Amino acid sequence: MKKVIALSLSFVMLLGVLASCSDQKTEETTTAAATTASETMQESPAETAFKPFYEFTDAYGNDVVIETEPQRIVSVSPVMTEIVYALGKGDKLVGRTVYCDYPEEAASLPTIGDIYSPDIESIVALDPDLVLTSSIFSEESYNQLTELGYNVAIVIDEESFEGIYDVISTVGNIVGAPDEAAALIEDIKAEVDQIVNDKVDSDISVYYCMGCGEYGEYTAGGDTFINDIIELAGAKNAAADAEGWAYSLEALIAADPDYVLISAWAYDEFTTSENYADLKAVKNGNVIIVDSNLFERQGPRIVEGLKLVHELVLEAAAEEAQAA
Repeated sequence: MKKVIALSLSFVMLLGVLASCSDQKTEETTTAAATTASETMQESPAETAFKPFYEFTDAYGNDVVIETEPQRIVSVSPVMTEIVYALGKGDKLVGRTVYCDYPEEAASLPTIGDIYSPDIESIVALDPDLVLTSSIFSEESYNQLTELGYNVAIVIDEESFEGIYDVISTVGNIVGAPDEAAALIEDIKAEVDQIVNDKVDSDISVYYCMGCGEYGEYTAGGDTFINDIIELAGAKNAAADAEGWAYSLEALIAADPDYVLISAWAYDEFTTSENYADLKAVKNGNVIIVDSNLFERQGPRIVEGLKLVHELVLEAAAEEAQAA
């Protein structure tokens, strides 16, 4: 009888232990669930909200929101095309303007017309997720594309040489290459520093001719990034007293620059026209043909334009020293 009672008591105690374990597991499960629910409720709305790929203010002052990293880009700017390739993202380009001629790989891309008024139908046919351009872009084209639902990123053209770094940085962020952009900027800065440290003090004046003849005189005034190129190289801008890009024949004759930098298409007219015959640069054979893209495009190759002027100044200074 005692044995039966003992077994009964043991059985009751076993049930108690099992019940206790069950209660403990239930409590642990309930606590864990409550903790998870609490953590979920404590998550910030900002952490769970959609975050766009990149946001910036464009040349028109509009807030541009690029929701995802662009994979199909139409470039409506030679500058943008050059920068995208320099950042190693040329494979994202699916279209270009007829003026996007560098690097050579760009020639294989379909064209969409000119810079100011591209062919909208051609752009639509390429099905881009982003249209990338600079300030030389008509409001009409912008409105047409945005009304059709296309994302248009207009990167601001800068007025100073230093601003070129901002252009490269912005494009790098847009195409998903911020690190590559930072590295490219550092390389350009290193080259610029080397040139600036090597420059000589000189009074040599340089006139950058953007246009001449019957349609008027055009050059780089003192408030332009080309003015900065000339001065960083150690020369003086003959048109530093002007603002913007318009000039006059009278002002050019009065400035009488030592050197004139000019595109091949305007060389013959400038060197044979009576309007410029009395200029010192013409008389001395110092009208020099240059690739205007090295000066006028705010991209990585602008440092090549700087090198060109720097070398010109060094040679001219050496000649002056010999003559003295």
